[in-house]
This record gives sequence, structure tokens and C-alpha cells, in this order.
Amino acid sequence: MDKRLLEQVQQALQAQQDTIKRQEQMLDDQQQYMQQMLDQKDQDIAELTASLNTLAKTKTQELERLPTLFKQLQNTMKEQTSVVNGWVKHRKEHVTTQALLISELLALGNVQIQLTEQLKTYQSTITPPDYLENATTQLESDTMKWESELSELVNAQSKIEQSQAKIKGSQTEIQTELKELNTLLDKSER
Repeated sequence: MDKRLLEQVQQALQAQQDTIKRQEQMLDDQQQYMQQMLDQKDQDIAELTASLNTLAKTKTQELERLPTLFKQLQNTMKEQTSVVNGWVKHRKEHVTTQALLISELLALGNVQIQLTEQLKTYQSTITPPDYLENATTQLESDTMKWESELSELVNAQSKIEQSQAKIKGSQTEIQTELKELNTLLDKSER
């Protein structure tokens, strides 16, 4: 009876030792897994830190270049504005010349119309020779042609004035954008 009890006690002790060994193995495995996780986490943190440093360096370089880019943009806008102003001035002079020419042509047309009316009045008082009648007919034809051309010139003048108004509007927008750019550049330099 004692021998059997002793064997049972020994078996229980052996089972307990086996359980303790398994628990120790499990603890070792768990500790090894935790160490691997910590190593992986350290590696991830190192990679993330390197990426953040690279990004910060890139952003710093971009911010350092920003004032230069603003300056280049400002200079380009000034050049474009200067070109537009020169072109607007040229167009204005051209329009003024056109208006003067049209005014003179209108005056000439009015004189020719008056001359034609006077010739008609004079012609009605006399019996004109054939050559005078032909000249009067030609003058009337020329007068109609002048009236048509004057009408076309007036239309062209109207279109030119509309284009000039659009150009002035565009120039105003460009000058506004240039002022805003100067304000942004001043702020970035501060």
C-alpha cells in the first residue's frame, strides 16, 4: 500500500515537474516573442524617424526656395505688366490715329456729299452736256462708296474701342494680382 502510494506521489511530482518545464518553456517562448516584437518596434521607430527627418529636410529646402520662387514670379509679373502696358499704349495711339483718320474721312465725305448736292442743284438749272452728266454720275457712285467705307470704318472703330476696354480690364486684373503677390512676398520675407 505504501509502495503504491509512493509511486502515485512520484508520478504526481513528475507530472508537476513536467508542467513546470512546459510553463518555463512557454515563458521563454513568450519572452522571446516579446523581445522580437520590441526589436521590430525599435526598427519601425527608426525607419519612421528617418522618414520624418527626410521629409523635414525636404520641406525645409522647399521653404527656403519659396522666397526665391516668389521673387521670380514677381519679376515675371512685372515684365508681363510692362509688356501689356506698352501694348495698351500702342493700341491707344493706334485707336487715336484711327479715330482722327475716321473723323477726317467723315469730314471729307460730308464735303463730297455737299458738293454732290450742289452739283445736282446746279445741274437741275441747266441742260448739262454728256460729260458733265457722266462726271456727276461718277461722283454720286464715289460718294456712295465713300459712305459705305465710312460706315465700315465706324464699325471698326467701335470694335477697336471694345477691345481696348477688354484690354484695360485685363490690365487692371494683372495689376491687382501683382499687388497681391507683393503682399504675399512681403509676408514670406518677414
